[in-house]
Amino acid sequence: MGKIACITGPPGAGKSTVCSKLREYGYNCKEGNELAKEYGCLFDEEVDVECLEEKLAEDRFDGIICSHYSHLLGCSTVFILEADLNDLIDRMRARGYSEEKIQENIETQMSSIFYYESLERLPANRIFTLYNGNIDETAKRIISIIERSRNNK
Repeated sequence: MGKIACITGPPGAGKSTVCSKLREYGYNCKEGNELAKEYGCLFDEEVDVECLEEKLAEDRFDGIICSHYSHLLGCSTVFILEADLNDLIDRMRARGYSEEKIQENIETQMSSIFYYESLERLPANRIFTLYNGNIDETAKRIISIIERSRNNK
């Protein structure tokens, strides 16, 4: 398996925006659902996470994956994006999420579920929670951590 860094967090936290910025900096950053479709692991709009993890390992994928489930994909490093709750609510409403789904996603961020699920797979020093304010600064912080990790190996 290649080295996989994962960007995760609730809808509206800025995962796709940060991934786009990382691509501008020359990094191989892919959306989880795009990879699932490419590898044949998307069924009725649902991602088979086990299938995707297996295909990524077979393919020796080396890069960054962003999605709300990416931390479940055999990552070497996880970046959890968090955002201001009011901003998350506004973004999810703009996307047409139901109030029930918005509440569920807010509770997910507040419960730190992304951190605890990541901790089941990685040591704490490989999990980074980033407050997503400025996109460029967030992308540069991720790059810095990835590069430091590469240089320490």
